[in-house]
Amino acid sequence: MIFNYRRALLASTAIGTALALATPAQAGSDFYISVFGGANFLQDQSAASFSDPTHFTTITTNPDTGFVLGGAIGTHLDNWQRGLRAEVEVSYRRHDVAGHWSISSDGGTTGPIDGNASTFAIMANIWYDFDCGWKIKPYVGGGAGWARSKFDVALLTSSGTSAYSTMQGDHEGFAWQLGLGFNYEVAPDVNVGLGYRYFHGPNFDITSDGGEVSFEPGLDNDNHSVLVNLTIDIN
Repeated sequence: MIFNYRRALLASTAIGTALALATPAQAGSDFYISVFGGANFLQDQSAASFSDPTHFTTITTNPDTGFVLGGAIGTHLDNWQRGLRAEVEVSYRRHDVAGHWSISSDGGTTGPIDGNASTFAIMANIWYDFDCGWKIKPYVGGGAGWARSKFDVALLTSSGTSAYSTMQGDHEGFAWQLGLGFNYEVAPDVNVGLGYRYFHGPNFDITSDGGEVSFEPGLDNDNHSVLVNLTIDIN
C-alpha cells in the first residue's frame, strides 16, 4: 500500500508538471523562470517513545534558523484568467538542529543533541497576481506535491563531548504550501520580489541507530519561509 501511495504522489506530480508545461501551447502565454532563496524557520518540537509507562525516551528540538533555495518554471495564464499563473517548483530546506534528550530507563540520563534536518520538494503551484496599475504586483497562492525529509542527530553525553547514540529519519510523501508576497518590475520582463511561504512536508520519522527506539508519529515538518526571488519572463 505504501508503494501504491508513493506511486500516486509521483504520478500526481508528473501530471501537474505536464499540465503546467502544456499550457503555453494551449493558451499562448509566455514562460517565465524564477530562482529564490531566503531564511527558513522550522518549528521547535518535542517527541517521546514509550516502551512502557516507566521507560521512555524524549527529545526536544530547537532548530537554528535555516535556509531555503529553489527555482521554478511556469507560464502566465492571462488568456484564461488575467493575473493567473502556474508553475513547477523545486526547493531544498536545511537546518542545524540543537535541543535536549533524556532516557528515563537509564538512570535519567540526559544531554544535548546536535545534527541537522532537511527537506527536498517538487511542487505544482498556482499563483494569482493583483494588477493594481503599479510596477509592484502583490500575489497569493499555493501548491501541492511530493517531498522527502531527512533527520540526522547525535545524542551527546551531558558534557557534550561525545556521542551517546544517534537518531536518523528518512520519510517521503505528500507536501503542500501557501504563500503571498509581491514582485517589482525593475526592467521589462524582469522582476524581483519578496515573499512568505508556509510549507508542510512529510514528518521527520526518527529511529535510533540500533533500531530499538522509534518515535511515532515523529516530528512535524512545519516551516515558515521568508524569501527573495528573481523572475524573468521568456517571450
